Amino acid sequence: MLLLIGGPLMTPMPWGGLWLLVPLAVTASLLAAWRWGAWGVLVPVALFGAAMVIEGPFSLWVWWIPVAALTGAWMGLREEGGGLGEGQRAWMLLPVLLLAAMLPWMTSYADMVTRLERALREFDQQALASYHEIGLNAAQIKAIADRLHETAAFEKWALPYAVPTVLFMWMLLLVALGRGLADRLGRRLRWPALARGELATWRLPDPAVWLLLLGLGLVVARWQAWGPSAWTLLLNMGLAYCVQGIAVVQSLLLARGVPPSFIALTFVFVFAMAWPAFVLATMCVGLSDVWLDYRRLEAVPDGDSSQE
Repeated sequence: MLLLIGGPLMTPMPWGGLWLLVPLAVTASLLAAWRWGAWGVLVPVALFGAAMVIEGPFSLWVWWIPVAALTGAWMGLREEGGGLGEGQRAWMLLPVLLLAAMLPWMTSYADMVTRLERALREFDQQALASYHEIGLNAAQIKAIADRLHETAAFEKWALPYAVPTVLFMWMLLLVALGRGLADRLGRRLRWPALARGELATWRLPDPAVWLLLLGLGLVVARWQAWGPSAWTLLLNMGLAYCVQGIAVVQSLLLARGVPPSFIALTFVFVFAMAWPAFVLATMCVGLSDVWLDYRRLEAVPDGDSSQE
């Protein structure tokens, strides 16, 4: 609730309105699809029509409302019977991920990146002015200005690639908030509680690997026009398989009686000490789980493979 209240105050309009509109759209779509089945899909369809009439197709911010609502309807359709695991629900963010990947192809995307870069440069100028006010000498000011100039050059190159991923992560948070609101409202209506999976059971559907391979292939091909879309798919799917690798390790440790608190502290320590290797290793474990499915391997009696 604090995020829903404070988010719009920290985000420029009209994007700030998404802090409220996206969770509400997800809540309405999820509950409608859960209650009335396929008829609930009419909610994201109606939101899409309203968005196109009110703002038109060239407003980048408005697309996230019906697309996130579509994710909510998908969740509602699969909620009956105890729902699905965390990995399956993460796969339901596919419409949001595809919108993020196609965002660089929209006509207004370049203007949005330019405005964002301009805002960052204005922030740099304000920072330099504050350094002057606190009494730093000329040499220190010059060193800071040179560092900001180097950072500005990197940001100009990286922003077109990073913006879709940042927006996707933001929408992931808003969809989670919408699901939480739907759970609260459902409880007030005396509906069953929404399913809550455990991290140890996280497993993406097998077709998800094709998105990772598609992103990797586009990156290797070095098609400049497809660069932002390729990195959006590769980074986000890579992080999803990183979470799957963590889930595999956690499930194996839990099966051997390791306390959850000790597992969490171990993950935090390893990540803090060697996070690049940690991310790469867990991603490889999660990706190999597509074929090996570690959590379904049968235990061998007394460790003797000849008895299997």
